[in-house]
Amino acid sequence: MTSASSSVAEVDENAEFKDLMERAGVKHRVRLASGSRGRGLFSTGPVGWKQSDVLLSVPLDVCIAAPFGDADVVKTEFRSGPGFKDTLVILRRAWERKNACKIPKAITNLLDSGVGDDRELAVVLWLLWATKHGGEVWKAYAEWLPQISEMPNLMLASERELSQLQDDALADEARNLQRLIAAAHERLPEINKAATDMKGAPMTDVSLAELRWGYALVASRAVASEVGDSGEYAAILVPFFDMANHDDVRDVTAVKSIRGTEDGDVEGGLRVMAERALNQGVGGPRMVLETTRAMKSDQDEVVISYDPTGSNRELMLRYGFSLRCNRNDKIERPAAPDRASSALVAPEPFRAALEAKDVMKEGMSDEDRARLICVFNNVTGTSAAVAEDDDGAWELDEDDVKTETAAAKTLIRAWSDALNQFETSIGQDDAFLNAARAGSLPGVTSIIAAAIEYRLERKKTLRAAVGALEAYVEWLAEEDEEEEEEEEDAGGFQDVESEFPVAP
Repeated sequence: MTSASSSVAEVDENAEFKDLMERAGVKHRVRLASGSRGRGLFSTGPVGWKQSDVLLSVPLDVCIAAPFGDADVVKTEFRSGPGFKDTLVILRRAWERKNACKIPKAITNLLDSGVGDDRELAVVLWLLWATKHGGEVWKAYAEWLPQISEMPNLMLASERELSQLQDDALADEARNLQRLIAAAHERLPEINKAATDMKGAPMTDVSLAELRWGYALVASRAVASEVGDSGEYAAILVPFFDMANHDDVRDVTAVKSIRGTEDGDVEGGLRVMAERALNQGVGGPRMVLETTRAMKSDQDEVVISYDPTGSNRELMLRYGFSLRCNRNDKIERPAAPDRASSALVAPEPFRAALEAKDVMKEGMSDEDRARLICVFNNVTGTSAAVAEDDDGAWELDEDDVKTETAAAKTLIRAWSDALNQFETSIGQDDAFLNAARAGSLPGVTSIIAAAIEYRLERKKTLRAAVGALEAYVEWLAEEDEEEEEEEEDAGGFQDVESEFPVAP
């Protein structure tokens, strides 16, 4: 049990989530609770002390596993000869047996399409249908899924909420996704007609709001993986598993993997269920979450990386959140012909300058270091690791100093202008965000709170970049002065030598 002084609050006080995992045949050493990141998965106690250990193992006959992306028609036809096993079709049938239901023809027609948009729509419709008609596990699990008002996903955002991003490009990307979802919704009558013409079942009625919610769930919770010997690309919705929260890849405590989908493990739909029954959810096709480091107590959260290389713009668009000091974040450069579109500084002297000017130093906070690494990557166009490994075998001549100074000043002007163009300041955003978290900001929604955090982080990164570049310009000027002094000293010595030549 969690101690009274714990910062982790119980969510599953009546063990309903735990019971549902067990009814689904899931092996687990996790519980649902709430911590600093909100609701998430926490270990039930010490796990993975001597080696990586399984935290969660979910049989694939519980999961929605569907083909994803455009199919190569020629390759598909070639592979569909004698002896070929379509692993995803086998898993689909196993899902139907496990949940004692039949997926409507309107959905399976889309699943069998080679068009990526059809397949994506099929996953969304399958999820929406499963939450109402997909058997005990999925209907019960639907109660644990976040509802529209709880999701800060931009696919659900209003124009007022999109304006709070203070990022026109990101807002336009979100509007485009919303238009694509609206177009998919308009196709539903045609999709249902095709199914009924084939004597199959249509999809139940779905409103546009429900479809947007379904797309947001799939975009933020589906696991992308290769399935089977053929390496077919699939989107997999894994109940329970998707409650784990995200963090920087360096701070994760668990990793996900898919196991048991080779042809030898999947010879028929019945085998999927048999494997699960024989191995208590451990053997056979399954999704596994296992530790990357020892978890010491039930206070340790199970944290995964949704996207190890995702920038804040990508995270915000797909998941509805951003990371503070995201090492992968991008600072937009002005469009050509502005020189800043190609202005970069050399990594080795830039790092030397940051250390010399005490910008990069021992004892700095993890957040400040992570943000500085992000700035370094953007300013130099390379990884900070490049400069870390340099052996000091570089030097700047007079022309190099001029080139570096010009590039740095160009970026300073561009990014200072970008900071000045925001509608609110960093101080105002800090105040807004604190008020939103305290529940004292009138009219705030989960999307607005996420938008404020996103734009605040953009501004802090820009400010850090400008500060680092200003320090670099100062350092370059100092280096230039030293170079001139050395030249003057060398020149004076030569004059004396010419005046008093050494005797032959």
